[in-house]
Formats: sequence, C-alpha cells, structure tokens
Amino acid sequence: MGKQKRFEISFLEEILKIYSPPGKEERLSQLIANGMKELGFHHVRIDEVNNVFGEVGSGEPTILLAGHMDTIPGWRPVKITGRLIYGRGAVDAKSALAAMIMAAHKLSDSRMKGKVVVGALVDEEGNGTGIKHFVRSKPRVDYAIFGEPSGVDNITIGYKGSIDLSLSCETAPAHASAPWRTRNAVTELMRVYNAIEEYSQTMKVKGDAYHSVTTCLTQISGGTAHNVVPGKCSARVDVRVPSTISSASLLSELERLIQRYRSDEINLRVQVKDITEPFEVDKASAAVRAMVRAILQVRRKTPRLLRKTGTGDMNVLGRALKVPVTTYGPGDSHLSHTTDERISADDYLVSIEVYQAAVLNLIKFYKTKQDERT
Repeated sequence: MGKQKRFEISFLEEILKIYSPPGKEERLSQLIANGMKELGFHHVRIDEVNNVFGEVGSGEPTILLAGHMDTIPGWRPVKITGRLIYGRGAVDAKSALAAMIMAAHKLSDSRMKGKVVVGALVDEEGNGTGIKHFVRSKPRVDYAIFGEPSGVDNITIGYKGSIDLSLSCETAPAHASAPWRTRNAVTELMRVYNAIEEYSQTMKVKGDAYHSVTTCLTQISGGTAHNVVPGKCSARVDVRVPSTISSASLLSELERLIQRYRSDEINLRVQVKDITEPFEVDKASAAVRAMVRAILQVRRKTPRLLRKTGTGDMNVLGRALKVPVTTYGPGDSHLSHTTDERISADDYLVSIEVYQAAVLNLIKFYKTKQDERT
C-alpha cells in the first residue's frame, strides 16, 4: 500500500476514534477543521452549531460535498483487522465524510475550474440541526452530493420522510388492588399506539417498504411502584413516510386519530420533536448522471439506483435549495447502528476516486450548459 493510501486510512481511523453522538461533536469539529487547514483547504470555518466547512478551488460551479460527523450513541472500539475497519461511524457515515475530504484535497492539486465546499455537519442522527442551520443561511450551491452508505456501486436517489412523536398520558393514580377506580396511563397510551399502528397498516403496500407508512414504538416509560396504578406514561414513536404523501398531511391524520382517545379522565399530549418531508431525486438530474458516469469510470459497472426507507440530510437540502442532489457513500447500510459496524478499506479508498470523478463530471456538465447558453 502506498503512502497516500496509508494516510487516507489513518485519517479515517483518527476521526473514528473520537466519540461524537448528537450534541457532542465539538471535539471532532476542531479536529476536522485543523485537518482541512493542514490539507490546504481555504476559508475553513466552524459555524454556531459546530458544522465545519472548507473549500478548494474557485469560481463556478459550487459543488457541495456534505457528510455528517455525528453517530448514534454507543461507543465501539476502533480496530483494523485485515482490510476491515471497525468502529462507530465506520459505515454511518464517517467513512463517506473522510472520503469526501480526501477527494477534495486531491482535486485541489488539479487544474479544476470550479469550487468544492466540503461540509461536515452535526446532528444528522438527531433532529438535523446541522443541515437546517446550513440551509437557513441560503448558501450558493449549484450541485450537492451527500455522503451516506449506499455501497460503492450504488446511488441513493430517494429517502422516506419521518415524524418523531412524543406522546404522554396522565390519569388519576390509585392503589393497584382497586384498578377499577381509575384509568391506567400505561394501558391507555398503549391503546393510542395500537391505534396508530393499525392506521399505518391501512397505508402499507405489500412487499414495498419504501412506499409504505411504518411506525415503531422506540421508547416507553411509566409507573411509579409495583402496587400503584400508573398515573403517568410517556413514549416516543418513529413514523416513516413514503414519497407518495407528505409528512405534514400524515401528522394531521394522526393528531385527529389521537384526539379520539382524550377524555376528562385521560390527559393525552402530543409533541412533534421533528418532522422531515420525504424526498426523491429526478433520475435525469445532473447530480445523478454525474455519479452514474463516475461509477462507470472508476468501477466499470452500471450502478443501481436505490430508494431507502431511512431519512437523510438530502431531504432537507433538496427541498430547500432545489438544486441537483444525490447521495453516495461506501459501506453496507445494514451494518449501520449495529455492534458489528465496519467498512472495507478497499471500498473506502475506491469511494474517494468516485467522488473525485463525480465532481469533475459535474464541472463538465456545468461548463457545457454555460456554453450552450452563449
């Protein structure tokens, strides 16, 4: 292995070693900012929410390469076994972010006529604080590529939307020996969740998770003692929304459904912690075509176009800025959030080449379009 490839792997290993769940990305922000400066990026900056940005090149077009620094909570030791790199974020999605930084660094040494902005964003695994703060600044972006695991021979063109619901129920407590005297907050809240789940079943497409509404009870807490009828219960519900409907319209339906379970004895409260609309890219867009061509150039394969049941930062930027955008990155997404999260060093290194080729393709597309206009 050459010196450059060893450096690229050691850079990934270094950022994997820093634990960075949502809200605790500051240390990694500083490391990435310092790393960008050492690699020759200019206008390196950390914004108010700890997003990091660095630029290479100048002029038009402006191409955003964006990945997220945060991971789900739960530290995993970093180790390299053969050609496999283990650690929290190895797949989701520090490998993609590191590959973008390395690709931009290599492009800075070329005669590239255009600007690449690499964004290392916070809180993708939380409520999207990083991407939302970024789009509110109304940045100049002509094309965008997001870094999430698709596999090196695939491109992600669609994500479902999501609704993060917090439910709470309060009833009058009573002794467990006389449960008929009151309503049980735990069982009442479960009735509400079961109604939500039954409703979602009516909006499922058999054998097609991408076009179905799904719900998942992710947290529940209630009760105070073994001999007291619970007077309080709280729960979190994850709802995933297909591109055929909007998250906002589905939320309205769920709120109407929940209203039926309120009464003088049952105080139900609903709080929307986060809501993201579904998003799907036009397959003919410049970003998708540039990535398809890049994979053909580097891998000599025709990539598959994926539609995923998760939700990504691409949803927010794609809707807000309305520019050609797509998502690509190394790694098997089925390993995301698992205890066995790992990335192939070969796939990571290949993805650097693919990002480089995609950027150069986008610049060619842009110049051709400008020439046609003149």
